[in-house]
Amino acid sequence: MQVLRTIHRFWLTLLSLAIVVQIGAAGYGAFYAADKSDPGPMTTKQFDHGFSFHSGLGYFIFLGGVVLLLLALAARLGKRPVLMNLAVPVLLIVQILLAWGGAGTPAIGVLHPLNAFLILGLVGSLTYRAWHGGTGRQAASAPAMPGA
Repeated sequence: MQVLRTIHRFWLTLLSLAIVVQIGAAGYGAFYAADKSDPGPMTTKQFDHGFSFHSGLGYFIFLGGVVLLLLALAARLGKRPVLMNLAVPVLLIVQILLAWGGAGTPAIGVLHPLNAFLILGLVGSLTYRAWHGGTGRQAASAPAMPGA
């Protein structure tokens, strides 16, 4: 079990880093599109070029989220941590659906970056807890040792 918990902890760390890179890739795509649209119309090929890394990495992150859930189940982390790990691929599915929907409806697409920050916050929180052993509330509520 301990080996699986260690693998889970490192996997969370890699997933966190991938999500930060993903957000940066979205920024690159946006500024690439802005650059190519000036002075004239931008082609679909130019737009796709700017976002191709972002799009491809997003699917790999989804697969990473599924692996994360499988590792959490195999490591027997407990009901609450497993449910929190389940939320990662669920939010990633929502993220993919928002990207698809946002391609045709900007009002849906505006939720895509907001959901990305929810995903980053959740995965970041899980990563912190995996490395620091829980929420930190347990230590704060533990009684002081006599004579200390």
